[in-house]
Amino acid sequence: MIDRISFQTAARTVDHLGREQIADTPTAVSELWKNAYDAYARNVQLNIHDGPVPVATILDDGHGMDRDDFISRWLVVGTSSKAAADTTSIEDRNGLPSRARQGQKGIGRLSCANLGPLLLFVSKRAHGRFVAALVDWRLFENPYLTLSDIRLPVVEFDDRAELFDRLTELAAQLLQNVDGSEDPDHSERVRSAWSMFDALHGEEVRLNAATRTEPPSKSIRDTLAKVPFESRHLDQWSVWAGESEHGTALLVSGLSYDLRVQIDDRVAGPAALKAKRRWFETLSSFVDPFTDAARPEVNAAKPEFTYAVQVWRGARSDLIIGTEKQFNRHMVEPLEHHIEGQIGADGVFRGRVKAFGEWLPGVCEIAPPTDLAIGARADTLVGPVDLFIATMEFASANTTHTTAEFSFFQDLAEKYSGFLMFRDGLRVMPYGRFDNDFFEIDERRSRSAGREFWNQRQMFGRLAISRGRNPNLKDKAGREGLVDNRAAKTLKEIVAYILMQSARRYFGSASQMRKELLPEIRDVNAREKAAAAREKLKLRQRTEFRTKLLKHVKEAPVLAGDVHRFVVGLKLDREQSVINAQTALERFQDRYLSLAVGDPPKSLGSLEETFGRYRDEMGAVQAGLQEISDKVRDHIESVAFGEPEEVLKQQIQRSGLFVNARIDGWHDEIKTLQRIEYDRIAEVIASRRTGLGEIAETILHRLKTGDLALPTASKMVEALRTRLDRENSEILMPYIGALESLRDSIDLQNLATAGIEELSELRVELDRLNSLAQLGIAVEIVGHELQSFDDIIASGLRGLPAEVRESRAAKDIEFGYEGLTDQLKFLSPLRIAGQRLDRWITGAEIATYVREFFALPLARNKIELTASEDFLRFRVFDQQSRLYPVFINLVNNSLYWVATNASAKTEREIHLGIIDHRVVIADSGPGVPVDDVTQLFSLFFTKRARGGRGVGLYLSRANLAASGHRISYADTNEFRLLPGANFVIEFRGGEFE
Repeated sequence: MIDRISFQTAARTVDHLGREQIADTPTAVSELWKNAYDAYARNVQLNIHDGPVPVATILDDGHGMDRDDFISRWLVVGTSSKAAADTTSIEDRNGLPSRARQGQKGIGRLSCANLGPLLLFVSKRAHGRFVAALVDWRLFENPYLTLSDIRLPVVEFDDRAELFDRLTELAAQLLQNVDGSEDPDHSERVRSAWSMFDALHGEEVRLNAATRTEPPSKSIRDTLAKVPFESRHLDQWSVWAGESEHGTALLVSGLSYDLRVQIDDRVAGPAALKAKRRWFETLSSFVDPFTDAARPEVNAAKPEFTYAVQVWRGARSDLIIGTEKQFNRHMVEPLEHHIEGQIGADGVFRGRVKAFGEWLPGVCEIAPPTDLAIGARADTLVGPVDLFIATMEFASANTTHTTAEFSFFQDLAEKYSGFLMFRDGLRVMPYGRFDNDFFEIDERRSRSAGREFWNQRQMFGRLAISRGRNPNLKDKAGREGLVDNRAAKTLKEIVAYILMQSARRYFGSASQMRKELLPEIRDVNAREKAAAAREKLKLRQRTEFRTKLLKHVKEAPVLAGDVHRFVVGLKLDREQSVINAQTALERFQDRYLSLAVGDPPKSLGSLEETFGRYRDEMGAVQAGLQEISDKVRDHIESVAFGEPEEVLKQQIQRSGLFVNARIDGWHDEIKTLQRIEYDRIAEVIASRRTGLGEIAETILHRLKTGDLALPTASKMVEALRTRLDRENSEILMPYIGALESLRDSIDLQNLATAGIEELSELRVELDRLNSLAQLGIAVEIVGHELQSFDDIIASGLRGLPAEVRESRAAKDIEFGYEGLTDQLKFLSPLRIAGQRLDRWITGAEIATYVREFFALPLARNKIELTASEDFLRFRVFDQQSRLYPVFINLVNNSLYWVATNASAKTEREIHLGIIDHRVVIADSGPGVPVDDVTQLFSLFFTKRARGGRGVGLYLSRANLAASGHRISYADTNEFRLLPGANFVIEFRGGEFE
């Protein structure tokens, strides 16, 4: 006799297929999101709510389920429709185009167990009733129960309020799977099963092999005694809010560690940080961010599907992950290295490449390895695959990006880097996570970081496949990668070879392109880095100067008034009055030093007037202090003191106190800065210390799981050590160098400032030289052409008939011609080209020429140009083209400053005179500040707010020097004819009678 016996399915089968099959909580969430996608949802979200018992909800607006769907589909493990072709009706597609199914095995819903043990399932179809069920996944952990022993309570309702009114009833019904029901046979089976399971658990506790100390049945009873779900947990569900007629909600309590850590806002420890990082890596790019409608691809898809993870602390929510926060292809388009295109069914990559910021001409083709056989059979074919990768040089010295771009992409890589895979637009797990190296990118890099180039943590990339075109690339049951069949092996070899070949051709150390371009890039970056540092220091110095100036310009007049009043009332008639005067002088000097603003920038701009006032006030203070000092010194020299040693002792004591007080102030400032800098560098060093341990932990994990062999893991650790040591050296060695310079008393501040000022002056000088060169060429060409046109016009006018020449029109032409001719005469002495003749030039000629040249601006600004009789009688033997420009420049400068001197109280005048056989050009303007006199004749030195090139005085001195003459500025009263600027010229061979 042959018996026919069926398989008996233990309840733990569900636990094996669900909680134990899925790698972790974020992977479980992705599975449930894909279920929502297959249900034609447009939106799905995970909400994590705080409270005495935290609750998580997964909410979607898919087509939903009614009671029959729940029983015939959701409660059936391995639903056939998941493996069959998509048979979703048009009505259930919610107006969306047909979607390729993501689920294939009908077990994705079991992922709920990975979120937490207690599940409340709520769903609704359009025009249908709500259906709800309560599940405790711990029921399926009991090895002594069969699937048929477990009975889940299901309820239908119409009014939302009914759900929470019936929660207690649902919990009681569910508890019958532990305590028994009205069915005697069922009660006996479940009570016996839980009795045995509790005893087994007790034995595990005794052997320290169990993590929970209370019996499993008690845990379930305690949970169901007070179900924590509330109406507020469904407030974000569009169906609950009345915004949609269909969708599904999953409410979970007893949350896993990965979920609980998201709502914990305390300072996270290493385990929590690792969990949050893994969470973000898994879910942040759930929908393909690399698709671009402007660049159509074969498999790439952008489904109408949004996702979000929100944490709720009371009524306040924080968006952790979501479509709104997802990065996209446009953000990485500017990266300097790209490889993008398609791997054909023949295994050949065809696409385009960008290297070091430049797109290379032509199509890039990379054939598969010659020893790789590409499967042609239907069950081995790989099919077409879209490829996109973007990255950059992550050493700042090598990149073509600006400093701002480099920092932006570094931060972006911290969050979103990785080599991912997407099927029909949705993420395939676990590719792109830190602990996954399916294409052996990091392993190859460990053998030669330079040659292999690619680095998962420093690249943004993905492969795009589809269920229709790549049917042999299937997911494993636990979503831990592709099934290891021939198609997956072939894809792995093809992609690995593309990465290796592209590195050798374009990006890695073996690339000829890299060898040619990198030296220049490094040189440019070194210069830009130095320039940025100079600009930073320059800005800091200018800011400090401005802050001090604006503050001290208000305080300087107060000090000047105090000093003036002290000088007026100073009487030195006895020894104590001298001591008092010395004490007051030292206090004034202390205040004077405290008002110092440092060296002014070369270009003051809008601060010019303010600095002028400050300088005048401080000059008055200095003069007053000098007067006090002179009077005290004169009195000490002329009067015999009774106790001179006491006087000197008191002065020494006061001076010591002053010096020490200044040192103490600087010392306090130094200590404050040292503390701040010590803390900052300590943070930098602490962060650098943990770098190797965090990464090496992953390598060790992969060695333990058999993913890596020891030789490979050892090489990876060696490469990691070398890379981190290089990075640490680049960060810390310059810091040590700066400290050593300070130890050796090298003044870094003055060194940097001198370099900044010199470079700034050279840049301005270069700009002005270019402008001057262009101006000079233009004047030369125009002068030459005007002379030619002058001859043509004159000849034409002379050739006109007499009656025409007498007409009004001809007279107007002649008048205009004479005006142009006069201007040409003024230009002709300034011409660079042409014959140069020496002759006697008188002062009267010079004065007449200058008056006529500046007739209009002199009249417009009501300025009088005068010349003394001595000047008119003066003469010198020289070239007209040398002397006239000198007077034109000097008078032009005077005209500007006299016209703009709003505070002038004297007549507006420019005067040409003679003092002691020297020619003086004087004006009634504001004069030249003492600090600027030494730079007056330097090329490009100008104090004009606009229009000044700083060339006139330099050229004047050069023209005069060519004939042995000399020019200077009168900074004493000996050669001053007017209160403003007075320039003195000593003419070699000049005659003054």
